[in-house]
Amino acid sequence: MLEQIATRKEEVRQEIKETFEELKAALDKRCNDLLMETEEIASAKRNSVEKQLDGFRKLVKQVSHGHRIASSVSERTDPGEVLSVKKLITNQLEECIEEYKKLPLEIEEIEVIIARLGTPALSKEISKFGSVLVDIDAYSIESGLAIPLATVKKERKFKVALPAGIDKAASYLKASFIKIDGSKEEGRVVIVNDNNTAIVSCTPQSIGGYELSVTIRGHHIKGSPYQLSVKAPRDYTTLTNQRSFNVENYTGGVAVHTNGEVFASSDGFVQVFSEDGTAVRMIGSKGYGNGLFECPFGLLLVGDRLYVSDANLNRVQYFSATTGQYIGQFGSSGNGNGQFSSPHGMSTDGKGNILVADYGNSRVQVFKEDGTFVQVIQCDGAATDVAIDNEGKIYVTFYNNPNNVQVFSPDGKHLLHTYNNPHVGSSRLQGVAIDDDGHILVSTFEDISKSCVYALSPDGKQVELISGLRNPHGIALDKDGYIYVAEYSKRRIMKY
Repeated sequence: MLEQIATRKEEVRQEIKETFEELKAALDKRCNDLLMETEEIASAKRNSVEKQLDGFRKLVKQVSHGHRIASSVSERTDPGEVLSVKKLITNQLEECIEEYKKLPLEIEEIEVIIARLGTPALSKEISKFGSVLVDIDAYSIESGLAIPLATVKKERKFKVALPAGIDKAASYLKASFIKIDGSKEEGRVVIVNDNNTAIVSCTPQSIGGYELSVTIRGHHIKGSPYQLSVKAPRDYTTLTNQRSFNVENYTGGVAVHTNGEVFASSDGFVQVFSEDGTAVRMIGSKGYGNGLFECPFGLLLVGDRLYVSDANLNRVQYFSATTGQYIGQFGSSGNGNGQFSSPHGMSTDGKGNILVADYGNSRVQVFKEDGTFVQVIQCDGAATDVAIDNEGKIYVTFYNNPNNVQVFSPDGKHLLHTYNNPHVGSSRLQGVAIDDDGHILVSTFEDISKSCVYALSPDGKQVELISGLRNPHGIALDKDGYIYVAEYSKRRIMKY
């Protein structure tokens, strides 16, 4: 590794030298061009002045000649010769007058030659030219972005991955935490030297939207700046019904945009509501083509992009969340990589990956945001939903394994532990969501007495239970931490 660093250093040094040699050659050529242009301009000016001086010399010569002739008149006695000389002098004077009229009163030529070099501006550009830095794409937030929420006056941590072998570069890592209204709260960077990571911890002081910027040597790392919504603390022991959104058809999935709009999957379309519960538009309709649905189920919002899983057509389509325009899709029927058998709930890790619960294939699949297949996480049961916490751990609920929530390592390769269902021994687990504090929200259903949403503390203890629901499915959180539940049998979305 040390040899590789030394080799790369010499390669970069050579690249810098060659670049500036090329620039020096270009400057030398430009210098010669300007010197030649200066000589050409000066030569043209000299020729112009010489031409005018020649005219004056010729006139002086003619006047001097006339003067000599006039001086010789006094020596002549013949009247005829005097008259003849007079006529000659008169003609010469008339010619001189005509030539004089053609000549300017003084030499006409601006003697100043101006060089416009723009030295200050060029010097400023040169001072900013080029940079030496590490590969920015090698730096990224490793965990902490899956849930774009934070709680006011509570420390929020992000883990930054640093390329192995260049821990020293972490000394150039900077972070800033800026509220959208312009006030600034500095993030604190703590370097962890033993595992090539850095922890950025920020403590927001007020509720609202924030922007977290993470830079190295003045350059934003991959994905920076990041958006966070800071909310008031949530007390899950006092959850109350805030509002209902009537879908008028069976609904299984729910998602909430940062602008307050609520999205609900229904029978062949996605219904969009305003924050006050008014139905404002629909996305898609019944059918099999692009942008159409047979059984839209899970919903996921990533920025202004809406992902919709179709449990019957075995695909995931994505749209503009603001206009409803169809963008693309991925998946087909089957059990191979990138294929589905009744895809259900979805989640994002905040790093450009989308996780899809592949119900019929008993697994979770990971894709890039454009649908490129990444990996399979094999599960023990029919996966109904998936969520990711701010440490990157993956939580999966199951339809036919109702007693627990399984938790996988961030790479999906290891089952870390399970959370036992504290409320019902036989109900089916349907939806799962996690807040920024690590509280786990799970929906279960079987019959009326056993259909509920329960909240678990980060250590797995039940802190609240929302009962009396009819077949609850998907769960989502908004930017203020409110809980939204798709109540399938009552055809509505409930807000708590």
